[in-house]
Amino acid sequence: MQFFYFFKTLFKNFLYAIKNIWFFLYKKVFNKTFLKIFFCIISVSFIVFSPNYLFNKQNYEINLNEYLNLLNKEKVVLNLWHIETFEGGSNSRAKFLEKQAMKFNKENNNCFISVSNLTEEQLVLNLKANKMPDMFSFGIGAGYLISSYLQNLENNSQIRKDLIDYAKIGDDLFSYPYILSGYCLISYENLINEGNVNNFASKTVNKKEIKGITFSNDNFINTSKVLMSCGYKSLNKNDYLYASSTYEAYLNFIKKKSISLLGTARDVARCKNREKNGNLSSCNYQFLTGYSDLIQYIGVVKNVEKIKSDYAADFAKFLTLPSSQIDLKNYGLFSTTNVDVYENDYMNDFENQLNKKLESINVFTNLNDVAKVNKNSFDILFNN
Repeated sequence: MQFFYFFKTLFKNFLYAIKNIWFFLYKKVFNKTFLKIFFCIISVSFIVFSPNYLFNKQNYEINLNEYLNLLNKEKVVLNLWHIETFEGGSNSRAKFLEKQAMKFNKENNNCFISVSNLTEEQLVLNLKANKMPDMFSFGIGAGYLISSYLQNLENNSQIRKDLIDYAKIGDDLFSYPYILSGYCLISYENLINEGNVNNFASKTVNKKEIKGITFSNDNFINTSKVLMSCGYKSLNKNDYLYASSTYEAYLNFIKKKSISLLGTARDVARCKNREKNGNLSSCNYQFLTGYSDLIQYIGVVKNVEKIKSDYAADFAKFLTLPSSQIDLKNYGLFSTTNVDVYENDYMNDFENQLNKKLESINVFTNLNDVAKVNKNSFDILFNN
């Protein structure tokens, strides 16, 4: 008991001492007079010493140059024309390019890249007017228009060997494939109970005929070829619902005019979102491998000044680095360099299929040859 009494008394005395010290400081030191004097000293010091720094223009100029690292560098502006000839993923490929351009600028802060979206028609008009960018982003259907304007690029070991040959003319490499997408067979689960997913047989529901499959058959991409690569053949043409574009095929499917849709990664994103929002019946997703012509390429224009040519070639290679390729996960797209972009869920399953060896078509193939190849694949698929 005496110990606790002693400890209690000691604690009270300690608090009393602290109180007296604080009272002394408040009354004797931190009084109004002291604070006024302290404030005057600080103000006078600021007025006397600050102008040497605050109003010295040279200080700001030196710091600005050090920060931007532009003192001995020439400012370079590159124009990149982005042409889309097929549907991509869940977000804009142009936005992906813009993000990579900003990242590239942080490493090369005197180089600025302007990304412009062009349709194929706009590309043709600009070429006829002798207008030219410094770089092209393009796919099947646009490559043949610009092949003569591109410079030879050095080999890029980052890119998959099964894809890089489709960017060549002869033995010369004229572009880098930097974005990959793929095909998916999407089917209504409640309509494939009888195995329609394998034979694409049409069926009648409530006296209404629903075709077995719909896909685009009137553009640059060869949707028939991917089915053939997966072992489908000798289909009944009466089970096919024609679509002039991938978007029209998607509309056919969500209107339940067909049991299955042979779509792209964009269609997977659309259907998954509709399912999530309760606007689409449950679907089965079969991710296809063996073939893909849904590839975006980057090329550098020849006969431009050397500094632009050098930076453009560096940016083309920059797009194939892991630090750029990993960003494709935000756009519902896939790597051309075997970088694992997705860790789980259905996109990882899709990626695993596309990581297998793929066939494609040379990006510089002219439209007449593209049309012939596509028609031939369609005829073989339906045994015409």
